Amino acid sequence: MKIRCLFVSMVLLVLICALPADAATVRVGVVLSIGGLEDESFNDAAYDGVQQLRKDGNCLVEVVEPGTISGIEPALEYFCQRDMDLVCAVGIFANDAVRKVSLEHPDKKFILLDSVVTSPNVLSILFDEEQGSFYAGAFAAMISKTGVVGFLGGMDSPVIAGFERGFKNGARFVNPEIKAISRYVGNTPEAFNMPDTAFNLGLDISQKGADVIYHAAGKSGLGLIDASRRGNFMVIGVDSDQSRIAPGKVPASMVKRLDLALVKAVGLYLKDNFSGGIWTMGLQDKGIELFLSRFNRNLITPEVHQKLREVEEFLLYKANH
Repeated sequence: MKIRCLFVSMVLLVLICALPADAATVRVGVVLSIGGLEDESFNDAAYDGVQQLRKDGNCLVEVVEPGTISGIEPALEYFCQRDMDLVCAVGIFANDAVRKVSLEHPDKKFILLDSVVTSPNVLSILFDEEQGSFYAGAFAAMISKTGVVGFLGGMDSPVIAGFERGFKNGARFVNPEIKAISRYVGNTPEAFNMPDTAFNLGLDISQKGADVIYHAAGKSGLGLIDASRRGNFMVIGVDSDQSRIAPGKVPASMVKRLDLALVKAVGLYLKDNFSGGIWTMGLQDKGIELFLSRFNRNLITPEVHQKLREVEEFLLYKANH
C-alpha cells in the first residue's frame, strides 16, 4: 500500500506494510537517504532490512523517500507524530535532522544507519567502509591486467575519502607498484545522483588505463556500471550486490549490511534492551563483506581465493589488535 504525504510543499512517498497493528507489534518508521529506492546501492540495502522485518511478522514498517535533504526532518517529525516505536534514518545527510528531532522528542527512540549523532536516545550504527574498501582494493589489484585501477567517488568529502584511502591501501597491499586513479562526481550531495556525469568519468578513467574501477557514488555509480558495458573495464560495486545490473561486468561488490544492522537494532528493542550509543560493524561481525559475483567465477582462481583469505585474515587481525 502506498500513501503520499505532503511536507512543506513536498510530496513524500510512504510505503506501508500491510500488517495489522496490535500490542505485540513494533512500529518502525524508516526515512531513506536522498536518491531513493532502486539505486541498487545504499537505499536498497537498507530496504532489504525493511523487507526482512516485515517477513518476521511482528513489525509494521513505514518507509519515506524524502527526495532532498530538506525533506528528511519533516519525515522524521511525521513518524514521531504517528507515535512510532522506533524512528530510523539513513546516511550522513540525516545528521542535522536526527539531532534536532531527537532532542525535540527525548521520549522517542531513534536509529541512525551509517552516520553518528551523539544523543542518549539515538543508536548510531557505523560500518567500517575503509576496511571493506581495503578488501575491494586488494581484489581489484588481483584481477587487474593493466596494473592500473580506478576509484570514483560521489561527493568529495571526508567520508568518501575514507573509501578511496582504503581502496588504494588494499590495492598496494597486493601490488605495491599498482597505479590508482581517482575522480569525484562533484562537491555537493547531488553528486550521488548524477549517473550521466559518472558515465563520462568512468570512460575517462578507463582511457587512462584502469581496467577495474571501484565506486562509492550512490546512484551515480549506475552510470559508471553503464559505461563499463561500452568500455574495456570492470566495476566493483558498493553497498549491495550490483552484479545483476550488468552481469559479467561487476565481479564483486563491497557490501555494507545495512539490512542486518536495522534488523539487529529492532531486535534489541523487542528484547527491551535498546539504548543510545555507537556501534561499528565490520568483517568481524559480518557488517561488511566482499560479495563475489556468480557471473565472474572464471576470475576467482584458487590463487585468488587463497589471496582473499590472506587479506581477510590480515584485516580481522588488525580489527582485533
